Amino acid sequence: MKKIGRFTITGLLGKGGMGRIYKIAYPVTKKIAALKLLEPSPLLASLTPKKELEDMFTKEAVTMAAIRHPHVVDILDFGRTDNRLYYVMDYFCNNLGTLMGESFEEDDTRVVPIEKAVQYTTQILKGLVCLHFSGIVHRDIKPANMLITDLDTVKICDFGLSLRQDEWRRRHGSIRVGSPYYAAPEQEADPDNVGVTADLYALGIMLYKMLTGRLPQKSGSPASHMNPDLDMSWDRFFAKALDPDPAGRFQGADTMCRDLEQLARDWKEKKEKICSMPVALEQENGHVPENAQQSEGDPAAYGGEKSDGQDSGRPASDRRKPVPVRAVPEKIPLKQARAFFGLDRFMQPRRYGANDFVLIEEGLVQDRHTGLVWQQSGIWFPVNWLQAKTYVEQLIFRQFGGYAAWRLPTIHELLTLAAPLAKGRDHCMSPVFDGEQKWLWSADKSTFVSAWYLNLEMGFVGRNDFTGFYHVKAVCSAC
Repeated sequence: MKKIGRFTITGLLGKGGMGRIYKIAYPVTKKIAALKLLEPSPLLASLTPKKELEDMFTKEAVTMAAIRHPHVVDILDFGRTDNRLYYVMDYFCNNLGTLMGESFEEDDTRVVPIEKAVQYTTQILKGLVCLHFSGIVHRDIKPANMLITDLDTVKICDFGLSLRQDEWRRRHGSIRVGSPYYAAPEQEADPDNVGVTADLYALGIMLYKMLTGRLPQKSGSPASHMNPDLDMSWDRFFAKALDPDPAGRFQGADTMCRDLEQLARDWKEKKEKICSMPVALEQENGHVPENAQQSEGDPAAYGGEKSDGQDSGRPASDRRKPVPVRAVPEKIPLKQARAFFGLDRFMQPRRYGANDFVLIEEGLVQDRHTGLVWQQSGIWFPVNWLQAKTYVEQLIFRQFGGYAAWRLPTIHELLTLAAPLAKGRDHCMSPVFDGEQKWLWSADKSTFVSAWYLNLEMGFVGRNDFTGFYHVKAVCSAC
């Protein structure tokens, strides 16, 4: 297995103009971390002297190490090996780009729930307050540079393009600074003469895309036209955040954060008002359609009959018969995953399965549609895949809930827990399961060293190697 200095390489996490980021393991302890190696692209290497590149890389590490903030990634080590510089930072198996489903092939992404989008954006803004106070403009704010921690918080990373406001940097005209669609207009025109509002513009783009699934440049529509839960106050917020003129934008991350938090409070009040309003009055006011009801979804993908949220016409006794769901783990390669799991291009279900959850006793939830019994909470902290299997073995040994047939669920079983993004009165439904466990391991493998998981909050399927950290919600089908 290849090494970088004393570290063992376990995978490639990403690459850019300045270098590559590897997943590495420490010697002896086997602690997993991320290592960025200075390995410039051929174009950058041909345009910039090696000494200047090394100075830039060192400055990036020094800049990150000087910042102490819960929403900025930490630097753990710095060194040189085989005449190449590197630095080591904390490893997290998810980033905001992964959550949104952002890729080079697709402009569109998954829509993120309002509360989640606000949570992440306010954390990023608080991190930017710290950076901007230190005189640092990041210049590459985008989803892939926002790491999601095991505790579901965000950390800003990748300071390769950062600039101190008192610094002037000579740069070859062929080298672009920032990422397409996220870079502010003035940054595209004069990247070495931008202020903090350039970061806030990029974050405004990112928030719009989280809430609508589209880039504002591509949609050409106010956010309220793209997401029915948003109103004109959000449109005014985005109009200011995305003003082409830096002087017209929010002038500080703290100001933008306060306005966003006010929008979040208004949204909370709006939800409470909707949920306290009788359905008949809601219909009269045009908030819900006349045929609104709690949707059962479509169990066709799981072996049941199609319902499309409506009563299928079967007798009640027949509808109570458990619908078998695949319980035997499989190894599903990436190329086959969408077809095998019944997923769309965003790795979300093409159809949602019916369910009928009931709390049968403390800590246990039964789905009367499938017959499956689930842990209401599951493990309290994220673990790697091998630890997940150990956790289930402990449940069996303890006969948790009086049962001894616990196991890791398959992706098809986990998908019976998924639901479409909440809209309107759907926000009023009380969750049956503990919301702490958002990323859940499955028993299905993708390769000999990776397994599939489900993000329960947004209902998408992904994969990671066994060293990733996710929660476990065990299932029992023969209890």
